[in-house]
Amino acid sequence: MEVIDPVPLELDAGELRETTRGRLLGENEIAPLMEKCRQLIEPKAVLAFVKVTRIEKDEVRLGSGHTLRSIVLASMLEHGQTVVPYVVTIGPGLEKQASEEAKGSVFRSWVLERAGDHALEKAGAYVRSHVREALGGDVSSFSPGSGTGKLFGIEQQEVLFQILDPPESIGVCLTAGCMMVPRKSVSGVLAATRGEYVACRYCPRERCETRSEPFSGEYYPLECEGKVG
Repeated sequence: MEVIDPVPLELDAGELRETTRGRLLGENEIAPLMEKCRQLIEPKAVLAFVKVTRIEKDEVRLGSGHTLRSIVLASMLEHGQTVVPYVVTIGPGLEKQASEEAKGSVFRSWVLERAGDHALEKAGAYVRSHVREALGGDVSSFSPGSGTGKLFGIEQQEVLFQILDPPESIGVCLTAGCMMVPRKSVSGVLAATRGEYVACRYCPRERCETRSEPFSGEYYPLECEGKVG
């Protein structure tokens, strides 16, 4: 298991301003808000490199002794390959400040929320790059509950947390409904695949701010029966 604390993160004020529509604020407002954002963000990550020891139907068994249930993982992974469960967070500070800002300015609160999303995205990109370098090639990211949740159920968060123990390693906890606290956290499995997996391609939801690619249709898994190790 590997803990990255802090995750190296460069936040450019101009980039943040463009990303968050902070350009709608005056210069005397945006500069201190962005500085506050930098001070409150605490990017951390925990990850583990584990081997796939068996794949049968929708079950992917790992060398750690854990089993992930997922149609898409079982379809796209291979027996013997290394996969990387991970959790990334920017900590609770910024979302707490956003709640405070909401008492006086909903827009300022919204700017901080979007800045946090941007920082979390950059922290996640760093971890993905780190894993790509370690595995020696491009990787796909699979997140529990992404898309409609049918391909990799949100309840599989519990397995990731059993493997990584994020409450102890980076201060991220899991609710009874499998939601992460702090909210500005992401989790999943990184792995080399024959083709890049993007959950958005298989999610029909029309209104989604985070959509990265258009809906391409239902996901049809490759036959998994022959992958038993």
